[in-house]
Amino acid sequence: MKPLGLWTLPNAITWFRVLVAVPIILLLVDGSAASLWTALGLMIASEVSDGVDGFVARRYGQVSAVGKILDPMADSLYRISVFSAFVANQWMPVWMFLIMAWREIAMSYLRIVAEQKIGTMAARSSGKVKAFFQGATQLLVVFAYASMGPTLSPDLGLAVWLALLVSTVLSAGSLIDYILVIIRGLRAGSN
Repeated sequence: MKPLGLWTLPNAITWFRVLVAVPIILLLVDGSAASLWTALGLMIASEVSDGVDGFVARRYGQVSAVGKILDPMADSLYRISVFSAFVANQWMPVWMFLIMAWREIAMSYLRIVAEQKIGTMAARSSGKVKAFFQGATQLLVVFAYASMGPTLSPDLGLAVWLALLVSTVLSAGSLIDYILVIIRGLRAGSN
């Protein structure tokens, strides 16, 4: 892998995801229908950028160590920012947010440990599934509130809650999966 600077096209696309979190939070907390629809549009653009940055990096030979660190960091910052706005709006329970936030914080430290002890930890399918469901859940929640207003119908409210619960469970499961990978790597290295 050739050394590339911080400002490559894929990294710029990744930075977009970090920067767009601030206006999305402000729009979500504002809570008006126009703000929620605008936030939803920005969120869709952010989700698309999550796939585009990696594609561009591979397609144009711009895969970099910076990008490998920046991409998961951007994903974590973006998703936790959006979920924090959900908590502020009382759209999700605090305990779900804490599990998801704890997973993201723990993963930052686990990646450091893995890098030092067993090498770069590749993305796992559990992390990809978690990210997909979190993104889909965030879009569903904002779409529901933009469409229905501050009070969801019981059926839609249940669907939103279940989607948030699945995202929470997948977050916890993904963390456990990464911990087990590191433990196995450490055991294999000590043999």
